[in-house]
Amino acid sequence: MSVDTFPTGTAAAHPDWPLARFSVADMFLHYPLVMQYLTLMEKAFVSYNPIECLYGAPAMPWNGGRPIRILFKAEDFRAALEPLYSRNIGYHATFTSHLITANDLPDPVGNAILECISQHPDLNGVIVVSDLLSKYIADRYPAVQQAASIVKVTFEHGGGRPDYYRELGKRFHRYMIHPDDCRDLKILDQLDRDKAEIIVNEPCVTFCPARIHHYDTNARWQRAIATPDEPRLTKEADEVVGNCHSPFYMNRIAEHQRSCNLSRSEMKAVYDMGFRHFKLQGRADDPFSYSYDLTRFTLEPDFAAPLVNKSICLWLGHAVIRRGR
Repeated sequence: MSVDTFPTGTAAAHPDWPLARFSVADMFLHYPLVMQYLTLMEKAFVSYNPIECLYGAPAMPWNGGRPIRILFKAEDFRAALEPLYSRNIGYHATFTSHLITANDLPDPVGNAILECISQHPDLNGVIVVSDLLSKYIADRYPAVQQAASIVKVTFEHGGGRPDYYRELGKRFHRYMIHPDDCRDLKILDQLDRDKAEIIVNEPCVTFCPARIHHYDTNARWQRAIATPDEPRLTKEADEVVGNCHSPFYMNRIAEHQRSCNLSRSEMKAVYDMGFRHFKLQGRADDPFSYSYDLTRFTLEPDFAAPLVNKSICLWLGHAVIRRGR
C-alpha cells in the first residue's frame, strides 16, 4: 500500500481476522447508521463487506430484548430489507422472550415478520429462546434458519458446558456462546466452528450476578409496553440498570472489574482457532458508541476504521444539528 493511499478491497479488513463475518444490531434502531456505513464502505473500499446480517425486533411479545417503542409496518420493513439483500446481507429476528405462551403465537407482528423473511431463507433467520416458538416456526416455515439465543443459554444454565452447546448444535443452525465463555479457549476448542457465534463487545462483567434478572425484566417490560403495567416495569428496569456492575458506567469504572468485551489479542486467539461468526451488540448504545465498535472490530485499525468512524460521526453530528433547527 502506498503511503499516500488507504487500504481498499479486502485490505480494508482487520488484518488479525480478515475473514470474520459479523451479525450486528439493530435493524430497527441503527438501520440508518448501518446503511451509512455500507455506503461509505462501497465508496472507499469497493469490494469489502464484513456484515453477515442485521438483527433486532420491534415492540412485540416475542421480543425479549431491550424494549423499544418502534412500531412495525410491514411495507416499511420489506423496503428496508431490499438494500440488505442487494448486498447479500440478511436479517435475523430476535424472538428472544422466555415468557412466550400458546396465546402469544398468533401475534400479528411476529407472523408478519416470519412471512417476510421466509421469502429469503438463505439470508434470513430467527434467534429464539422458547422451544414452543421454535417448534411453531419450524412447523410453518421449515426453511427459516434458527439460532439459539444467549438468553436461552443463560436460562438453561448452559454456560461453561461444551456438551450443552453440542446438543444445541444438533437442534439449531447456530447457537450463541454465553459471554462468560467467549474467552475460554478450552471450552471453545470443543465446539463446532460453523455453529458457534461469539459476541465480541458484551458490556457486562464476567459472571454478572444480575444477568438472568436483567433478561427477565426486559422480557416482562417488553410485554407491558402500552399497558397500564408499563410504568412499574419501566421503574424496575431502570433499577436493574442502576445496579448494573458494567465498568462502562461511571459509578462502576473505579471497581476495576473486567467486562466480557474481547481485547484484540483475545479476538485474534478465538479467530485463529477457526471461528468465523461473530456478534456485535449495540441495541442500547448511543450511535457514536455504536459506530466506534462497528468500525474497530470490522475494519483495518490504522487507516480504514478511523476514516469510516469519523465520517459516520460527522454525519451523525450534522443530523443532530438539523434536528435542533
